[in-house]
Amino acid sequence: MSRYVVMTATAKMPSSVRSPYRRVAVIETDLPEGVLPGRIDIRDKHVLRIVETWERQFVGATEKCAYQRALAAAEAMVEELSK
Repeated sequence: MSRYVVMTATAKMPSSVRSPYRRVAVIETDLPEGVLPGRIDIRDKHVLRIVETWERQFVGATEKCAYQRALAAAEAMVEELSK
């Protein structure tokens, strides 16, 4: 049985960028509840598919930053897909 999870990781950025950027993904996996795949990659053993990704989201100090908005959108998508 598959399930959907939200995963985050550090985004690859040029060395000149000092600000933190993250990537957010909704992943379909076959792992049990409470266990996450090792990485956001379709080649990972337990990743069935990557449903959606938000690349290079700036991590700001407030809830209005791009990262927090992407995280909220990903969690809403997981709720919708899990129905």
